[in-house]
Order: sequence, then structure tokens, then C-alpha cells
Amino acid sequence: MRGVEIIKSLNQELEIILKDVPIEHIVKGVQVLSRPMYIRYFKGYRLQVAGKRRIREMIDKEIRGKGNEELAQLITTLWNRSNNRLYHAMYNKVRTINEEVDKIVRIEDDAARVFLEELLEEYDADRLYLCILLNEVKFSREVIKEKLDKDIPFEVWPPEPPPEEEEEGGKTPESEPGETKGTPEA
Repeated sequence: MRGVEIIKSLNQELEIILKDVPIEHIVKGVQVLSRPMYIRYFKGYRLQVAGKRRIREMIDKEIRGKGNEELAQLITTLWNRSNNRLYHAMYNKVRTINEEVDKIVRIEDDAARVFLEELLEEYDADRLYLCILLNEVKFSREVIKEKLDKDIPFEVWPPEPPPEEEEEGGKTPESEPGETKGTPEA
């Protein structure tokens, strides 16, 4: 799944992202990512006056309109950084299943329930939902609905792990055992 598809699927959750990520961080990130995009949306504007409106306009045109994957990844990274305690708490729980979290195919429902119950003690459901979507945490849609009362807006969930490059000797990771389904290791 791509970051563009995830950002496009967000409605009121986009407001949470814009609330969590300082406007200056988005503007600075865009300035580094693409000078022309920075000039198009921010040069000559005082961010204190037109900040969120300009960022929403940029997201609508660049991500929802043009499918700008780099900008979608920047927004995701900045949100993860702004919510680093939540991100690391989720990462550390998922890592108990497999140290290489990218190789996890799915997390068993019992383990997912335990993870979410523990995380809900400290974090709100909206931000947990965003963390799951933006980072493609492999919880089933049923557990997400049960624990967070949120619907996954995609036909296929959890998403497939990203395809990896072919290894030496013509082997691919798909040809070798080792994909992990999720119950925590002891």
C-alpha cells in the first residue's frame, strides 16, 4: 500500500495530523523536499495567518490530486515524529512478534487485542488508529473495529508486506521459509 492511498482515505483524521504536526515542520520539510512546491504554496505567506489552510490546499492538490508519494511519506514521517512515544510503544509491541517487523504478514487477533488494550490505557483511539494506518500495522480489521470502533477504508487489509529485491542466486524471500504470523515470542 502506498502513503498516497492512506492519506487520501483520511477525512477527520487529517485534522488530527494537522493538529499534531507543527506547521513549521511541514513547511521546512517541503522546502527540503521540493523547492518549487515550497515556492508554490508558502513563499510570501505568513504562516501564522494562512498556515493550516495552505497546508490543507497543498495536501488536496499534491497528494489527493497528483498522487505525490514523497509528500505523503513526509507527512507520515512528521506525524510519527510528533507522536514518537506512541510510535515507539507500538513498534516495541509489534517487535515482540518478530524483530524484523517488515516481515510480519499479520498479527494474530489475540495478540492484537492485548497490544491495543495496553496502548489504550495511555493513548486515544484516534491516534492509535492513525498509527495503525500510517504504519500499516498488521492488525485485522475486526480487531480494529472491536477495540477502536474504526473502519478500515481499504478492500485489502492488512496490506501485503512490500516486495523485496531479489537476493543473490536468484532466490527471493518468498521462496524461503520464515514469514511470521503473529503471536508474541516468549
